[in-house]
Amino acid sequence: MKSVITKTVLTLTLLLGLGYVNAGEEATSLVASQSHWKQTHSVSGNCLVSFPSTPEHMQQHMPLPEENTHLKYDVFVSGLDDKVVFMVLIAEYPHSMSSAVAEQSLEGFLNGILTQNPNNKLVFADLIEYDGHKALDFFIRTQNVYFKGRAIMANNNLYLLAMECEMQHFQENQFSFFLNSFKLLK
Repeated sequence: MKSVITKTVLTLTLLLGLGYVNAGEEATSLVASQSHWKQTHSVSGNCLVSFPSTPEHMQQHMPLPEENTHLKYDVFVSGLDDKVVFMVLIAEYPHSMSSAVAEQSLEGFLNGILTQNPNNKLVFADLIEYDGHKALDFFIRTQNVYFKGRAIMANNNLYLLAMECEMQHFQENQFSFFLNSFKLLK
């Protein structure tokens, strides 16, 4: 199954076709030993994060004709037992953003996800600071699928850390471990 939210996020980033959540199988325990998670270093995003398995990595460039430049982004995706998807998207903008523009960009990003599908329901969204940068924690539900994440604007990069799964497979401790494993190295 390719969930609605995964399709929405990947459509927004021009990455169609990734979906790891398998809806047809019975629920199994998702308690994974986090000591086996794989720490991944993104050279382009200059960050570290841990995934439950070695993530797939894709790099894309999207033209920005109005600015006569391009948006570069990397996506790392890792599944856990084909029931939970962990994703990090790092978009590199051609220039740094002010704090006010960063906040507007985060709100616009969230609104873009929410308006892509009328079934997307916002459970919560909170503007926060992460390591001195504007960030947005959010939780979206689409029917029986949860999409929980954090978007961070740091200098000229947008970092999206997200976990997606069906409701019965959601475990807050896994999401917290994933989120807390993320470190900016700049």
